[in-house]
Amino acid sequence: MMRSFRTGRRGAVAAAAGMLGLGLGIGVGLSGTAASAAPAPEHGPRATAPRAAGDHPRLAEARRLFGGDGSGRGLHGEATIRTDKGLEVVDGQRGTVSAISATSISVTSEDGFAATYVINGNTKIRADRADATITDLHQGDSVVVRARTTNGTRTAVFVREPKR
Repeated sequence: MMRSFRTGRRGAVAAAAGMLGLGLGIGVGLSGTAASAAPAPEHGPRATAPRAAGDHPRLAEARRLFGGDGSGRGLHGEATIRTDKGLEVVDGQRGTVSAISATSISVTSEDGFAATYVINGNTKIRADRADATITDLHQGDSVVVRARTTNGTRTAVFVREPKR
């Protein structure tokens, strides 16, 4: 009876060590994948989105993934970040404008995900590589949206047509 207890304990320790090794291997693999997903140019500084004054580092990372300039590969995502003001939910989406008005924009991604964002006076809009207004965007345009979600309402911080 004592022998089976020891074998069971050894087996549990071996399983735990194996799971730890697997977890570390996956973590290292994912970190390598994330680093290689956006390779730096051969010459000059790494091509990442600049961080705006007061911008949270993770928001800058979301901007890189979703391509504030249209260069990212992400289709849509949401992240909860910790800021000086507490927890904040940020969203990013790349897709086609399915509906638009003076106060909102609806975007559908390539995989069918759709979301509607509030547009207000603080929303920055860019089209044709210049500052724009909501009237410069049209149904069917390709856009990248960055937003903050509060109480279930997504408010666009930035809407941009990707560089062509």
